[in-house]
Amino acid sequence: MHLYRERTSWLPFVCLLMVSGCVADKETVEPEVKDPNYGNFDPDHILQVELTMAESDWDTMRYESRSFFSEFLGDCMDQPFSGNYSTFSADISIDGESLSNIGIRKKGFIGSQSVDRPGFKINLDEYVQGAELFGVDNVTLNNAVQDPAIIRQCLGYDLFRQAGLAAPRCNFARVSMNGQDLGIYAHVEPIKRSFLRDHFGSDDGDLYEGTLSDFHPQKYLTFDSKNSDTDESLTAIAALTEALESSSPDTLKAILDEHIDLDHFLTFWAMETLTGHWDGYTGNLNNFYVYRPMETERFVFIPWGMDGIMSPDMLEGDQHEPSRGVMSVSVIPVAILESDAVSDLFYDRLDSLLETVWNETEILSEIDRMEALLSTEIDMDERSQWVDGLREYVNGRRDQLIGTLPASVEGISPPFCIVEMGSLTCDFETTWGTMGDDLVDTGVAELDVQWEGSTIEMSQAGAGAGPSEDDPEKGAELAIVGLINPDEQSVLIPYFVFDADSAVSGEPLLIGVDEMYSGLYYSDASMGHHFVEAAWMNGGSLTFDSFQQTAGGTVSGSVSTTLYNWVEFE
Repeated sequence: MHLYRERTSWLPFVCLLMVSGCVADKETVEPEVKDPNYGNFDPDHILQVELTMAESDWDTMRYESRSFFSEFLGDCMDQPFSGNYSTFSADISIDGESLSNIGIRKKGFIGSQSVDRPGFKINLDEYVQGAELFGVDNVTLNNAVQDPAIIRQCLGYDLFRQAGLAAPRCNFARVSMNGQDLGIYAHVEPIKRSFLRDHFGSDDGDLYEGTLSDFHPQKYLTFDSKNSDTDESLTAIAALTEALESSSPDTLKAILDEHIDLDHFLTFWAMETLTGHWDGYTGNLNNFYVYRPMETERFVFIPWGMDGIMSPDMLEGDQHEPSRGVMSVSVIPVAILESDAVSDLFYDRLDSLLETVWNETEILSEIDRMEALLSTEIDMDERSQWVDGLREYVNGRRDQLIGTLPASVEGISPPFCIVEMGSLTCDFETTWGTMGDDLVDTGVAELDVQWEGSTIEMSQAGAGAGPSEDDPEKGAELAIVGLINPDEQSVLIPYFVFDADSAVSGEPLLIGVDEMYSGLYYSDASMGHHFVEAAWMNGGSLTFDSFQQTAGGTVSGSVSTTLYNWVEFE
C-alpha cells in the first residue's frame, strides 16, 4: 500500500523591453535610489535578523494556518481569499540596527506555511509612526520552504529585472526568533508604495494581488486590492474581463493595448515561461500583482512567489504531469496564442530574451556565486542535489522549450471549489502488522458511506494496520477497504496516517488537523494498483478502543467524518 505518497496528485491546480534590438518600455522608470544601502539589498551580503516577541504570541502566530477548507469551501471564487493572519508586537534587529514595538505576522498561502520556521511580513511602523530601517518601513522574509536550494527566488527576480521588468530586489537573511536560529530566509522587497514609486513614478494607481485570479467572469472577483487608492469595486478589471470575452483574434491587439501594457506583458509572459514559473499568472493564475498607474490607465504585471521556479521536473514530465513549454492556462495568453498577429509578437519576444537575458553561462555563474555566499552561513553540501537540479534546468530549458514550439494552448480550467459530498462512519477490528495483506479479507469492518444523499453499498469490508513505511515520523497507518463490486474489483479505502504515540484508547484523533493525514481513495480493475483520491475527509474523529503495537495485537475502533470534494462550477 503506497497511498500516502500520491495524496496530492489529484489537485486541480495541478504559478520589446530593455534588451538588445528592442524598444524600452517608456512607462517604466528606473528607481532613483540615492542611498546604496536603501533597503539593505546588497546581493553579496547576508542580513543578520534577530526577532524577539512574547513566547505566547510566538506560539500563537506560528500555529496560525490557512487550509484548503478555510479558503476553498463553498463559493470560493466570489471574493478574495480571506485568510489573513494576526499581527503581533515584536522587537527587531537587522545588522545591529534595532527597533522596538514593530508589527509582525505570519506569511504564506497554503503550500509555504510552516510551524517551525514560518515566513514573516514585518511592518516597522505598525505601532510607531515613521519607524524605519535602511530607508524602508516594510520587510518580507520568505522561508523558502518550497525551495530547498534557497536560491530560486533571488535568481528569478534578478532575471526579470534584467529583462527590464519591475520586479522585487532580493538577497538572503539569517533569522532568529527569541534566540532560536531559524536558518536562511529570502529577503524579498515587498510590493508596497515605495516599490511603485521607484518603478512607475507614482503610487496612486490601482494595485491588486492575484491569487488564483484571472480576467475571467468566474475568477476576477478574487483579485485583492492592496492599498487605500485601489478601486475595491474592480471596475478596470471587470472592464478588461468583459472586453476579452467579446474579443476576436482580429480585435485582440487593440483591446489589449487599451487595457494593459502589451509590450510589458509579452516580456512578463516570456520570462514566466523561461524560468518555469508554473505557479505564476500564466502557469497557475497565482502569485502575481497587477498595477494600473493613473497616468496610463493600463495594467502592468509584477512577479511574485518564485520559490518553485526552474524545477527539472518541468523538463522531464511523467504520466501524471507532462513537461511544460509555454505557459498558457490564463485568459490573456490563451487569447494571444489564438491570434496569429499577437502570437507572432510573443514569439519574437521569446526569441529576443533567449538571445539576451537567458544566458546559461551567466545564470550558472550567478548560481555558483549564491551557493558560495550561502556556504559561509550553512552547509550547502546538504542541498547539493537541489542546487544541481537548478543547474540541470538552466542547461536544459532552451532546447526543451524550443522543442515545444509553436506552443499549444494549455487551456482555461473552470473554477473549482470544495463542496460537502457526504459522510463516512465505520467500526473496525484488525491486527497490527497487516498492511501488506489482502485487506478485504483481513479483520472486520462495518463501513457506511453516504454520497450525495445515497448509500454506497459494500459487499464486504476489512481493515489493516501497522507501522508507516511512507511516513515513519508519524509512525502508524490504518486502511479500511470496502469492496463495492467484486466483478470490477472496485474498492473504497478510507486511509489514515497518524502519530502512533497519540493513539491512546478512547481519546479521539481529530480528522483534518496537521497531526494526521486522511483521504478516501478509490481503485478498480481497470486502474491496476493505482489509487486516486475520491474525497477529502475533514472533521470528526478516529477513535481507538484498542491499539496494540505488537505483531498480532488488536487494533479496533471507529471513524466518523464528513466527505468533501472539488466541484467544477460552470
